[in-house]
Parts: sequence; C-alpha cells; structure tokens
Amino acid sequence: MKNFKKLLAVLLAGLMLLSLAACGGKKDEASWKFGMLSSANNYSNYLDHLSEAHGAEKTGAELVMFDNLNAAVMALNKNDVATLFVDKASGDYIAAHNIDFVFVEESLYPTTNDYSMMTLDTNKEVYDILNNVIKDMKADGTLDTLIANELTAYINSDPVAKDLPRFDGAITIKVAVTGDVPPMDFVAADGKAAGFNVALLTEIANRAQVNFDLVQVDSAARATALSTGKVDVVFWAKNFPCSVCDDAIWEEEVEGTLITESYFSSPVGHVMPKSDK
Repeated sequence: MKNFKKLLAVLLAGLMLLSLAACGGKKDEASWKFGMLSSANNYSNYLDHLSEAHGAEKTGAELVMFDNLNAAVMALNKNDVATLFVDKASGDYIAAHNIDFVFVEESLYPTTNDYSMMTLDTNKEVYDILNNVIKDMKADGTLDTLIANELTAYINSDPVAKDLPRFDGAITIKVAVTGDVPPMDFVAADGKAAGFNVALLTEIANRAQVNFDLVQVDSAARATALSTGKVDVVFWAKNFPCSVCDDAIWEEEVEGTLITESYFSSPVGHVMPKSDK
C-alpha cells in the first residue's frame, strides 16, 4: 500500500505537468482533472481515498474514475477532464477512432500495465489450464504473433465478433467480459464479445480442448461475479511498476485468488486533445 501511495502521488504530479503543457500553462478547471477507467487496474477500491490524499491535497489534481470508455472519451471531448490515463493499446485505439485526440506515452514516470487472468484459489484446475497454455504460447512464439497480428488490427478498426470453438464433452469455463477496455475487451453493437481477449481465448480453447462461455458484466461487478460463481474467470491487470519509485510494484496477490502469468504488457500514458484542436 505504501508503494502504491507513492506511485499515485508521482503519477498525479506527472499528469498535472502534462496537462499544463497541453493547455499552454493555463490553470483552468479541467487542467486539474484526470480520467481513468475503473476496470483498468486492481487498485480501484483505493482510488477515492488516495486521490484525495495525494491528489487534491498534495498536487491540486483530481482523479476521476469512469466505468466505461465511452463515458471517459465523452468527458475528455467536453473538456471535463484534461487527459485519460490508459495503457498504450487502449490509447492508440481511442486516438485511431477520435481524430481530435492523441496518445502520449508517459515519460516522466514510465509505468506498464500487465494483462492477466484471475480465478478463485478454489478453482485451481481452471487456473492451471489457463496458466499452462499462456506459458506455452509465450515459449513457442504464438502469443507474440497473436499480438502483432490481431491486436494491431483491432486497434485500427472495431473487432468483429467470432464464435469460440466448442468441444463435445469438454469442461466449460465462464469468463467475464465488460466491453470497457477496447481493443482488449470489446463488445460489438450486436452484443457479442470481440477483441484481443476473445482471440486469446480462442487459442487457449483450441490448445486445451475446453469450452468458454462469455458472460457480460459491469466492470464494477467483476469481483462479485467471480466470488459468487457467476463467472470462473475475470481479466485483470496485475502489475503497475514504476521505474522511478524505488522499484515499487503494486502487489500482484489478491487474497483468495490465483492470477496467471501476464499475456500482454503495454506502456501507460495519456490520451489528450491535440494541441491544434
């Protein structure tokens, strides 16, 4: 917790500097507000307290949480926030679909989002299936190829929903999707899940001969869906390292859960209006 407080404090300071630079040094209301998706990282439960303690009190900055990407982009478009703090994959997606915005990778306090999958510790069979396949995909280069091909395509155009493979007699694993973090987690207009995470699940299903059922849940309800058995798996961001914070890394362990190795890492930065907007 101590490491995270330090990290949030320096990130808010960096965000404030970037915002002031984008606004030509003018201190207006929006220049002190920074948006973040509540589903992006595993420390969202602490943000209200910490943004008050290390934001408004220490830097004058305010951290505004959004439950979905559409609401966050709308707030940025209305100048209700100065920037959106997201990883590069999501930032590039936003910039590709909104010509007035640009993604700027964090340079003052470089950090990284590591995507993984989480199960309850009572569901070790599912954890072993997921973790072992992810490790195998890393080892044989399949994961790198999937990232290079599928993720790039999804950034530049909305993903197309595809049916997951089905295997007679195989176990079925229920996976939560929110649609709130494209191009990783995306739900198409027809309500079907798509995006890179679905491409990943397709590869895992084919290798492990398992079935996946996708269950759409709200971002804020992921923990409840997992703990009550509504789903067996949620997608998670397990690391948030800061290279200038005494090598601080937000704790990966979450009590009562098992978290797989990461399947994708993305630098973190800021989506903001272009200077000529």
